[in-house]
Amino acid sequence: MNTIFEPIESKLNEIENLDRGKPRKKIVILGAGMAGLVSAYELSRLGHEVTIYEASSRIGGRVWTKRFSDGQYHEFGAMRIPQAHDHTRYYAQEVCKLEFRRFVNHHDDEDSFYYIKGISSTHKEALEKLIPKLNLTPEELDIAKINPLALFGIPLVSLVSEIESNEADLKALFGEGPITEKIKELEKVSLGDFLRSQLTSQDALDLVGAITGLEVWWDKALTMFLRDEISQQLPGSDETGQLDEIVGGLDKLPTTLASKLPKNVRINCDREVISLNNQKEKVQVVLRNTKDKSDIQSIDCDYVICTIPFSVLRRIELAGLSEGKNRAIRNLSYASSIKVLLHCRERFWETKYNIVGGGSQTDLINRQIYYPSDNFKPMGVREMSESKGLYTSFIKDSREVIDENVSKGPGVLVGNYSWGADARRLGTLPHKKREEVVKNVIANFHPEIIEDGMVDDSASLFWDEYDWAGGAFCFMNPEDFVEYYEDTISPEGNLFFAGEHCSLDQGWIQGAIISALRSIKDVVSK
Repeated sequence: MNTIFEPIESKLNEIENLDRGKPRKKIVILGAGMAGLVSAYELSRLGHEVTIYEASSRIGGRVWTKRFSDGQYHEFGAMRIPQAHDHTRYYAQEVCKLEFRRFVNHHDDEDSFYYIKGISSTHKEALEKLIPKLNLTPEELDIAKINPLALFGIPLVSLVSEIESNEADLKALFGEGPITEKIKELEKVSLGDFLRSQLTSQDALDLVGAITGLEVWWDKALTMFLRDEISQQLPGSDETGQLDEIVGGLDKLPTTLASKLPKNVRINCDREVISLNNQKEKVQVVLRNTKDKSDIQSIDCDYVICTIPFSVLRRIELAGLSEGKNRAIRNLSYASSIKVLLHCRERFWETKYNIVGGGSQTDLINRQIYYPSDNFKPMGVREMSESKGLYTSFIKDSREVIDENVSKGPGVLVGNYSWGADARRLGTLPHKKREEVVKNVIANFHPEIIEDGMVDDSASLFWDEYDWAGGAFCFMNPEDFVEYYEDTISPEGNLFFAGEHCSLDQGWIQGAIISALRSIKDVVSK
């Protein structure tokens, strides 16, 4: 069990102690995503004067719930909150008083499907229908009989255990101490390199790549996945907990948090930053009204917390930054991602296949589909496989009979959730073509999807082409951590940086919040 993660309560207490007795400050926050909103909430709670500028017409950043006309919804962006993510849960439950329910993850429903190498199989039938048709070694076959994910999970968890047994290595992995030789070497290794060293057959590698969806990320840093596994562990345990979602949509988190800001905290939407000039005594920010390009204002700020993704900062005029910061802005890696949401007139996956939540996986362009979890009713009996972790476990719950009235009604299927090159290949298509491609893939195991009128509405979002993101989330290549992390998170005078890219929980709300609290601490320490 790791011990390096400081509880949020102690961080908030430290901020209050550092802030006590100091003059109140005027602080400008750039961006109204989760990092910006948490920064505004905590600083205004301490009595500081806060103003937020947001480029888009909405708040929440990459927390974005798509709602259809009948009230059915699913998530374009963040969609699940791990049980171990105490920072996110604090703001969702303690501050915003939101209700959680179980998010049924990709392998939690054994009636979901694999479609791999042209073979269709449910998860529970994989050992009979899929695995025997693959050219696995005897050793790989024995592991696959535990469950196919164990081909990834067992070597990954073994390496995690090795790192956790050495406190210096563990701290180095999370940027909490000097980098050790072991972590320095692991930083050079990609996920694909690691799996090729652990698996003998190409079919085993292909299988892992398909059922996790990670094949498109073989080039990403292994250390990113190690951190992900470790940070999901429950306190006092080496097991990962369940994932949850917010009842009513995840966008209730930013909108509720924004509603709790004092009335004197203004969130100015439709104001894009076009220039950022870091000067000795001030930070000059030039803003443009996105709806009236002639409306430009320049403001001199005492303190600025910038939560703008580096992928967007790259196209903004910057001055007064260190060479290290500029290098990080130029080179920090971002992941591509796309979701295609299909509003279906009925939940055929529930009525015909007994699938309630969870996901199906393919080796085709759509990679992963997710079924809505809102009709899942757990009875509280859980079985976890030997392979534990976000990407690596089967967790089975006994469940009650689902609500048939809900099943006969409409629902939103995440027809596609893909990353990397596949996201870009699909993302270059117009929306209706994306929908057509995705439906044709799903029809390999759910032919109902192409029935006339089954999909009566749809929506999609390719995060690379969204103006105010320029990518789905930060995801490091080998040695990015060593080369860029310290420069990424370091303040530049009175200019501070936050957002999930300024954390080692990249791609998670937790990371955005952790980075916000670090920036708040730096600001109040001035």
